[in-house]
Amino acid sequence: MFAPHLLIYEKTPRWGPELKRHFLGSGVVSRAVRSIAEIGRLLTTDRECLLVMDLQAGAGDCLRFVAQAQQAKLSVRTLLISSTQTRELEWVARELGADHFVEEKIGGSGLAHLCQLYLEQCRTAASSSDGRSVSAI
Repeated sequence: MFAPHLLIYEKTPRWGPELKRHFLGSGVVSRAVRSIAEIGRLLTTDRECLLVMDLQAGAGDCLRFVAQAQQAKLSVRTLLISSTQTRELEWVARELGADHFVEEKIGGSGLAHLCQLYLEQCRTAASSSDGRSVSAI
């Protein structure tokens, strides 16, 4: 059975606890990560997942990861959260392959709703097995 995986990359715990609370008991496996290297290690299994990245954790690192994930054809969808300082990076992020870009004012329930939509797409992709490979960056 497919268990959706949700990774949350942020400098300080904000979105992770909110998303864990929202998905509690839903079967979604959510995990906070604190480094890009840790994300790479967690994406070494054959499963699709959703990665939520707060650009305040390091916009350059986040954008580099999105580009590398696209080039490596990783089975990960990326949702980036911007602040007022990083919102001008939206089109760069989209061109690099980010699936979604939101401002932090979205709030926890709005972010959880977006995550739910992407996790449903992951379920569909897992059951149809679209052939994308997963490997570490």
